[in-house]
Amino acid sequence: MEKLTAAKIKRRKNFLPALIFALIFWGLWGWLVYSFSPANNLLILIFYLLLFLATFLTSSLIFANSKLGAIAALWLILFLIFRFFKIGNILNLSLLTVIFFLIGIYFFKSSHQ
Repeated sequence: MEKLTAAKIKRRKNFLPALIFALIFWGLWGWLVYSFSPANNLLILIFYLLLFLATFLTSSLIFANSKLGAIAALWLILFLIFRFFKIGNILNLSLLTVIFFLIGIYFFKSSHQ
């Protein structure tokens, strides 16, 4: 019982820093999109990295689970990378959605056993 309350307290303590970092990463991502054109590969890599961190932290806060947040962020990043290479169509979106949905179910089932 004490472990459960300690975990809840720890989770509450991590909410505010995660929210602050999420807002910082969204701000940096917006500044990058607004200020720079995708002239070189480093800027494109930074774009995807900042977007991953921002969506990871935001979806982790929404789902209250970092594994689901990582799955959602990876889904978005992978689809955007497909769009970048001009292979992002409805079939790939459907396949990615099914694959990441099944991965999410697997992690959810394995953590509740």
